[in-house]
Amino acid sequence: MYHLTPQVDVPDEMLRPLSEALGLGRFTAHVEAAELLLPRLVLHERVREITLPPNAVRVDGAAITLAVTPRRDPLLFVDVEIADDADGSAEIAETLYATWQNRSATRVDGVPLTEWLDGRLRARGIPDRPAGRPPLAFGRNVHQSVFPGAALARRLLAEHVPGDAVGQDVLTIVLRGTLDSGTGATLGIRRPETLNNAGQTMVAHGRGVSLIVGFAPPVENAFGLAAAGILTAVAAVHRIRRQAFEALDLDRAAAVETTDDARALVGQLSRRLNDLQLDLSFSVEAYADTILIPELLVESFHSSLRDVSSLADALANTSRIVERVNAVLATRRVDLETASQQYAEDRDRVLAAVIAVGSLIALPPALLLAYFGVNSSDVDSDRSILDIRHYGVAYAIAWLPFLLLIVVGLVARRRISLRLSDPGAPAPGRRTRRLRLRRSRHRDR
Repeated sequence: MYHLTPQVDVPDEMLRPLSEALGLGRFTAHVEAAELLLPRLVLHERVREITLPPNAVRVDGAAITLAVTPRRDPLLFVDVEIADDADGSAEIAETLYATWQNRSATRVDGVPLTEWLDGRLRARGIPDRPAGRPPLAFGRNVHQSVFPGAALARRLLAEHVPGDAVGQDVLTIVLRGTLDSGTGATLGIRRPETLNNAGQTMVAHGRGVSLIVGFAPPVENAFGLAAAGILTAVAAVHRIRRQAFEALDLDRAAAVETTDDARALVGQLSRRLNDLQLDLSFSVEAYADTILIPELLVESFHSSLRDVSSLADALANTSRIVERVNAVLATRRVDLETASQQYAEDRDRVLAAVIAVGSLIALPPALLLAYFGVNSSDVDSDRSILDIRHYGVAYAIAWLPFLLLIVVGLVARRRISLRLSDPGAPAPGRRTRRLRLRRSRHRDR
């Protein structure tokens, strides 16, 4: 099971329940009931011409299944069968290592697997990717499930090891042959107690490989679906963290000089934060919960795999990272509100100043014109209205009140200051109450 990038925009009407590709038996009802939260099927084909990476065993065909999560993360299932023999664990380990480290070398019909998938998507009428978006590629996350049969299964079930230790075959398969150690240590391999019954069933897994023996195919497929959910959640955690740091870099590198710049930055950060929160809810938290398939066997496997992948800690840390992005966005919003408020205050101040200056300019001349327009003996028709020596008193009466008003306003403005109360000062009236209390006691005495 491989996590692919980037996200694929597949219309809802082209998606089908994953139970159509995986034989889930009695688990089908649970999967179909929770299909809006689980990966859904895009394509499922059987291919004969498939070449695995070098050092892997040769296989005769494979079943290739492509699904997408509700957040449109592509998830690839490659199901192959390996011939069982006496030395099956070593060949399986080599195949696991090759398909893990050199997965991009896998080819179908002579072309890389991801290119083949792109071609199949176009053939099915799925809209091509937008301009500038890269083609499908393998992500960094992979989980491999091994279901031994025949002789290897009997040998694994018959192997007896003390306590929590695991046998050599289990170490070889689960650790992909990267560590040679004799029986006597677990080396981080988990064996869920509920799923391990001596001589009947066995489950052993690490972070990237699960070894499942003795279960029916529907149970094996349900285990695979649970592992796919953990795989998707871990991949989403990596993506969310990367996008969160990109959002912080965007905030740090943004050149905000105007309110329009600040508003555009807040809009971008808001969209990114919404995407982060949706990914956190529907790509991580949904798959960290065991009730998607409420069956004891699947819940036990899911819980053990979730613990070994440290998904709970990763979810908690990622949630805190997203909260930091939210705090940055809140700070930007406060800055924008402050700048908008300052802009509104400056605008109102300019408007008030314009009105005041206009009133100052208009009213005194209006009074003078009214004075000169009066048919009175104080107005001499033979003299110009600009004769200050003759009409000086009229000019003084018209302008002096406004000049005095301006002076009084300037003086009053200089006396206005912001007064903050001292938090250590006693509340008003406290001393008066104490004095009254003392006087009343004195009168009692």
